[in-house]
Amino acid sequence: MLYLKGTTIERFISMPIFLGTMEEHVLIKAGLTANESRIYLLLLKSQEAIASDIAKQTEISRPHVYDSINKLIEKGLVSYVIKDHKRYFKAANPNELINYLEEEKSRIDDKKKEITGFMPKLLKMHKEMKAKSSVEVYEGKEGLKTVLMDIINNCKSFTAFGATHKFEGVLPVFSKLFVKIREEKKIKADILAVEGENPIKTKMNNYRWIPKEYSLPSSTIMYGDKTAILLWSGEPFGIIIKSKEITNSYNSYFKLLWKIGKKK
Repeated sequence: MLYLKGTTIERFISMPIFLGTMEEHVLIKAGLTANESRIYLLLLKSQEAIASDIAKQTEISRPHVYDSINKLIEKGLVSYVIKDHKRYFKAANPNELINYLEEEKSRIDDKKKEITGFMPKLLKMHKEMKAKSSVEVYEGKEGLKTVLMDIINNCKSFTAFGATHKFEGVLPVFSKLFVKIREEKKIKADILAVEGENPIKTKMNNYRWIPKEYSLPSSTIMYGDKTAILLWSGEPFGIIIKSKEITNSYNSYFKLLWKIGKKK
């Protein structure tokens, strides 16, 4: 165990830094705690030991040793015998680890079945909540991807204007995937682009071009009863506004610009 001692940092750090062996880390990944894995490995090497010896050799306090041993016994990984009124603990065959994982998998499968049966009610609750107007903010490039995936997962067509040419520059790989999915789903879009810009080329997009004075630093996309606003520069982020009233308002503005836009 390593602790930061002798500085003011100590007041804010109460958890020990765990530096275990490779075997301990493997056991932790299998579902054991750090203390449980250390005790189990010690018992494998020593065949059997009493609690006081385990505490000394692992440097784990006696109360925590007993707590961890009880959990290992519950998992079928440790047993004990009584000699001279003392309990000697011993590790189970390592093959029991596989049995333990199989039992854990079975328990997880049972929980999954239970949740699956309850899912229709949960989805209904979620749908009722989503019916209300809402605003969601997603930060960073991953946030932009989340917003864009919401668009192609929830509409058959959309309209957009503002900074649409920045998509490929900010998300070069994802922009290709976005276009590919749209083409597979046949999701079409009417898009206003500013003269001089080079937006994405795809048969799914129908462009009209407007003067440079209408240039914007963000993109606004209307789909269904939602409006997405994407800011590409600086620290990018996306906003999803769920509101028929707001989306209708943006669509009205879009239609006015669409009328003055030019085809190429």
